[in-house]
Amino acid sequence: MKYRKNKFYKGKIILIVLVIVAMIFSGYFGYNLFREHQYIATVVIDPGHGGYDVGSIGYDGSYEKDLTLSIALRTGRKLKELNPDINVVYTRSNDTVDWADNEEDDLIGRVIFANEQNADYFLSIHLNASENTAAYGYNAFIRSNDPASETIANSIDNNLTEENWLYNRGLEYTNSYPLYVVDNLDIPSMLFEVGFITNPQECADLQKTSNQELIAECIANAYNDYIVSTIKG
Repeated sequence: MKYRKNKFYKGKIILIVLVIVAMIFSGYFGYNLFREHQYIATVVIDPGHGGYDVGSIGYDGSYEKDLTLSIALRTGRKLKELNPDINVVYTRSNDTVDWADNEEDDLIGRVIFANEQNADYFLSIHLNASENTAAYGYNAFIRSNDPASETIANSIDNNLTEENWLYNRGLEYTNSYPLYVVDNLDIPSMLFEVGFITNPQECADLQKTSNQELIAECIANAYNDYIVSTIKG
């Protein structure tokens, strides 16, 4: 009787071990149980303004901070859908900001956040404004010594042009238009103005979900294409 019990327990242990091994090889536990996912790049997406800072006010009374948040979140989702191996982090994912309610600390906070995340790329989404309500179009602001962001900005333009989203107001360098966050990061960094919130037609167009999705997809494709190309060498 004792022999049978020992034989039973040994058999049970062997069975358990075999089940565990099978589960591991079948992917039940998953690779990430034993090793943290290795991303090929981290992109920090920064919805401009937020919280106390509404940004520019649209022709219809809408706030820049709300539109930048919506477009930024859509861009991040599109990028993650395109490439799960790209880590997407937002400086804010709602109308709350984690830094003090003054402009200087606000800008410093975004730089600190990007550095803490070990970001490889930084993208800040904004909307433009002008006393001239006829002004419209998109443009990017980068450092003059940032060829990666220049390539990505040109790719965004090509993607938008193909989708008939016009027009490109040109690439601007921070030498002539200083931007604290872009200038104080050592990684490829861009501030992208998606359009003029003070233009009646463009303001209305930018609030349409379909147009926000289009812009987000064009931006996400540009970043994904560049990042993948650098990995392939």
